[in-house]
This record gives sequence, C-alpha cells and structure tokens, in this order.
Amino acid sequence: MYTLLSLFDYSGNWSKPFEDRGWNVIRWDIKLSEFMDIMSLSNAEISLDLFESIDGIIAAPPCTDFTVSGAQYWPIKDADGRTETSLEYVRQVLRLADLFEPTDPEYDGPFFWTLENPVGRLPKLLPALNDFGGAYYFHPYEFAGYTSPTKDDLARLDNLRLLDGKGLSDSDIDLILETNAYTKKTGLWGNFNRDIRKDPIEPIKASSQGTFTQRYGGKSENTKEKRSNTPRGFAEAFCIANLDYRSYLN
Repeated sequence: MYTLLSLFDYSGNWSKPFEDRGWNVIRWDIKLSEFMDIMSLSNAEISLDLFESIDGIIAAPPCTDFTVSGAQYWPIKDADGRTETSLEYVRQVLRLADLFEPTDPEYDGPFFWTLENPVGRLPKLLPALNDFGGAYYFHPYEFAGYTSPTKDDLARLDNLRLLDGKGLSDSDIDLILETNAYTKKTGLWGNFNRDIRKDPIEPIKASSQGTFTQRYGGKSENTKEKRSNTPRGFAEAFCIANLDYRSYLN
C-alpha cells in the first residue's frame, strides 16, 4: 500500500481521491490537532519515526501572505514577521520532500511531491521553488468536468452565465463552487506529472470582479476555508495523473 503525506489539507479535498483508490493518507494539519504543526517535524529522526515510508507529498501552505489579492497588506506583513513565518512553512515542505525522496535505486514506487499556492509573490520570495521546473498554473474550471455535474446542473450553469455576475444567490454560488466552474489562477511547484488531463466547463462570472472569492471576504475561518479549499475536479485529475508517477518519468 502506498502512503501519501498530505500537508495543510484540513478539508481533505486534495487527498481524498488517493484515499478512495486505497492509498494510506496521512493528513497533517494543525487545524486537525495542536500536535500536527508542520514545524514539529523539523527533526528528521522524528519524521522518519512517524512516517516509515512516504510515496507522495502534497502541500497547500497558507497563502494569505503571498496571494496577489492581498498585495496591499504585504508591507505590513513583511514588517511584523508574518511573511517570514509563512515562508518557513514552505521551506519545511521542501525539507520534507528532500527527506522522503527515495534513494534506493530499486525503489519502483510513484514518489512525487507538489506544493500549491494561488498566483502571487511566493516564487519571487523563494526562488528555490523554480528549481523543479517552474510553476504549473491552472484554473479550477479547467477540471470541472471531473465533478460529474448533472444535465440539470449544466443547464442551470448556462442560465447563470447569462447573468454576467449580477444577482446571483447564495445557492447559485454554491452550485458554481460544487461544480468548480470558476476562475482562480493557482500554481503548483515540485516534481509531479504535469500532463494532467483537462475536462473543462466554461467558467461562470460569480461577482462583479469575476471570481467567487470576492463574495467571501472577511477573516473568519469559515470564509478562509471556502476561499482556499482545493477544487474537487482538479484533485481527481491530479490523482489520476500521479498514481503511477514512475511510469511518467520513464
């Protein structure tokens, strides 16, 4: 059985397709337990004791200090240390990827690792991320077909598309989220299969600015989760592409 280490995956969206296919999924997120702080894994011996063998790592570290939508707050966060704290989380992901990458030449598993963050300044603050092939960017709507929308869902989305982002109800937004028919430019960095098959649905303009995230402002954990949850369609497509990562490399 292969094991996936899923970091900052409180919702479980990204790792669920692997779990559904029989992988042992270890979700490590401080929101799940106060003992699951990623920085508690700084000691390599502790990490190796906890996780004997890791075949894949996915990570979605906090993005609020990097995303371009919060650029007006960057100087304040740089000055008070929040930016540096968030960067250390990302560095820790890189350390863990290096720690668990197999060195046994006879290992024939699918080992891959990837780190996700919305478009922003992260690759400029941490240029080392670009050492692994640069960024792979995507929008959720490009994989929306994997959510298996019904004919009724698609018909309703067609009607919502005509509204041009005006007068949408909360239930309309819920449908857009559920089907992933929205834009949110997101980047992936790491060693993973970039040949991820797309199955797009034309995106819906969900607000006057275009994206649904504008409807979920505020600092509450609930709204933050809605803005940051990994889209289900992308998660499914990513899983399918990386189940046999070794074959992709060969």
